[in-house]
Amino acid sequence: MPSDRPVTGRSSQRSRWIIAVAVGAVAALLVALAVEPRLFNVQQVLGTAQMISFRGALALVLGVLVLLTGGLSLAAKKLRTPLLVVLMVLLAGSIWNLSVVLDRGTAVASASDQRDGGGDVGGTDLGDAHLTVLGWNTQGGGASAAQIAGVILDHGVDAAMLPETTPETASEVATLLAEAGHEYSWDVTDGDTGRGSTPTALILGAELGEYHHDPEAGSTPRLPSGVWRSEDATLPVFVAVHAAPPLPEMMGEWRGGLGWAAQQCGPNVVMAGDFNSTIDHWADDAAPQGQLGVCEDSAAAVGSGAIGTWPTSVPKIVGAPIDHVLTGARWKTTSFEVLADEDAARSDHRPVVAEIIRAQ
Repeated sequence: MPSDRPVTGRSSQRSRWIIAVAVGAVAALLVALAVEPRLFNVQQVLGTAQMISFRGALALVLGVLVLLTGGLSLAAKKLRTPLLVVLMVLLAGSIWNLSVVLDRGTAVASASDQRDGGGDVGGTDLGDAHLTVLGWNTQGGGASAAQIAGVILDHGVDAAMLPETTPETASEVATLLAEAGHEYSWDVTDGDTGRGSTPTALILGAELGEYHHDPEAGSTPRLPSGVWRSEDATLPVFVAVHAAPPLPEMMGEWRGGLGWAAQQCGPNVVMAGDFNSTIDHWADDAAPQGQLGVCEDSAAAVGSGAIGTWPTSVPKIVGAPIDHVLTGARWKTTSFEVLADEDAARSDHRPVVAEIIRAQ
């Protein structure tokens, strides 16, 4: 009489493969959501929005999971087939994510590399339309006026857009710069919030002339942003941005802030600040990778798009690149730097400095 054992063995093997395929499909879906949520148009959905902010950290997590799964597949013979399938999915996801990080770039060249006599304040050359732009969330007094003035002096900043900077601090920065022999003007906005506790400041070199805040441009929800214009049409429109963070209770305001920033973009716009978002969050069918509206991200343009700016308590490579400088079509980025020497300045955000020139 024929034995049932071979049939049972084949059935058991078939079941293991069915389980392996099911587990692999679930793992593949989760990895794809983590690495490229834009495929499912969920880059601004709670959960994936937070996870995709930290691609460097995600690369480490996926690497650890690959090692753990590989070890388990060797130790657990009965689960080896599904574990090997998961291992292949995790390995593919790890390579995929790492390729994105490397493609965006971790260049750390100084923003003064392409500036003659780097470090001179007032890098503005109105004839050549050369500007140095600083974006820095100073954490509501975390960075002192002396520290802010020091960054402006050290990097020859012409335009500084500073979320969480009070009028008192902005005024003191201008005074310190004047004492050092450099004239700067300043202004702040509370946006539409009426709060006044976390205003956003704009500090400009005297060479740029007079700028006026445009109240009709509005602001990002909850946290203040502003638009400043010059009567000289050859000079850029400056937009200082502080978008709400993507906390569960603020997701709508966060999306609204990104929408507001995108609407302000135009050919002659230069914007900077704390966007509380990475270029992954901006990606959609209407805008190429690395763009918000029609503005181009300076970091992505010069190969520094993977360097984290927040928080300062972790290495830059695993931080979230949420602080940006962006330019419209009339301006081109020549260099971009996430400053590391200001980590001791007590802000949880690293400053970012971009060199821009008028596009030919």
